Amino acid sequence: LDALASKTPIWLVVVPGESEVREATSALIRLMPRNGCVVICSTIDIDVTLDVGAMASRTGVAVCDAALARGVPAARDGTLLIYCGGSDDAIARVRPILDVIARDVVHVGVLGSGEIAKMLNNLLLWSNIAAVTEAMRLAIALGRDPTKMAEALSIGSGQSWVLDTWERSRPMPDAEDDLGRVLRTGSSLRVELPLARVVERLIKDVKHEKAAWLHGGGVEESMAEFLRSRMPAAISPTQGDEPS
Repeated sequence: LDALASKTPIWLVVVPGESEVREATSALIRLMPRNGCVVICSTIDIDVTLDVGAMASRTGVAVCDAALARGVPAARDGTLLIYCGGSDDAIARVRPILDVIARDVVHVGVLGSGEIAKMLNNLLLWSNIAAVTEAMRLAIALGRDPTKMAEALSIGSGQSWVLDTWERSRPMPDAEDDLGRVLRTGSSLRVELPLARVVERLIKDVKHEKAAWLHGGGVEESMAEFLRSRMPAAISPTQGDEPS
């Protein structure tokens, strides 16, 4: 950072957690030109983002948050969804860079708004994974092919991104962090989130089952493949349908 910060006006910070974000951004703010801009892309608590913004405000360096969504496949092919928070000027400066790696860049509001949108997005994501998994367990118990059922449901009123990507690898490494962040935020605001608590337990149970499957190798598989592996060898189909 010492060698590069003074020469580079815009930085995207993508590091694992809160302490790493604080360490990287504090060094950048100290070393960058006064008209520089730090873009926090890590998924972290909003308080950390606001602390960094307050620290930067005393130096002339701008800060915005740009939370990355849609997962690793979207990162690979440049179709990420990025939720942004910060001033209009800061977002306008970094937008050309974000457009290179994203298909959709959404300016949600002031600093921290991107992190909030990502947190809410992830609450809906994990809740939906839990709901679709439960629906598919029932479909399998009734002797139906979960892939065909997912295709059918994806054009109905229950359509979702989870159904659309049902065959995709789904290791779910960040589920505990995401749901823990949701529950901490709700607790600090005295907002009851009973569904989030149930989803936290359900996702943890599913991850534990997948980790035990194929001697640990199954954790990387799609939920479709995982559930198919649990499908009984012979189930009597309901009347008028063919066995899967």
